[in-house]
Amino acid sequence: MSRTSRRTPLLRAAAVVTAAVLALAGCTSDDPGSPQGPAALPAPMPELTLPGFAGAPSVDLGAIDTPTVVSLWASWCNPCRKEMPLIEEFSQKYEGRVDVLGVNYQDAQSKAAEEFVEETGATYPMVVDLKGELDGLDPVPRVPGLPFLAFVDADGELVGVEMQLFDDLAEFEELVGRHLDLGEAS
Repeated sequence: MSRTSRRTPLLRAAAVVTAAVLALAGCTSDDPGSPQGPAALPAPMPELTLPGFAGAPSVDLGAIDTPTVVSLWASWCNPCRKEMPLIEEFSQKYEGRVDVLGVNYQDAQSKAAEEFVEETGATYPMVVDLKGELDGLDPVPRVPGLPFLAFVDADGELVGVEMQLFDDLAEFEELVGRHLDLGEAS
């Protein structure tokens, strides 16, 4: 067997692994940019009612009338696991000024999702988008990966989206503050 023919399978395998790593890296980028959306923002949230998580009440996204951080997550998302306790801390600190709504996104593992929420200590309202109905539903842009954040103002308008990871509460407050008025924290 020639030297070139022995390297061909190895090169193919390396190319496949490289492509997979690049695809996954694109889904959880540290780039502070926002995903591209189909509509100019701000724009009214879509009329979409999502069922409540683990027996909680359903939520009509088009009826949001307080500043709200919408956090899309899944039980298999490791960055989500790190961020959820920080989002919970934020929800407690800004209670009454900025709401938080968690969206269990395209996660068919309901038992794992319930355990995930319990482990992270999240108490803010949660809904389920098992079919990914939010993905690209005007004005919401395509959801290229998780975690994914959307920011809705008091007029029910989507004012921004982010796919930026954060390490602590101060970073998250700064991220939210780019899109919503945080007022004074308690």
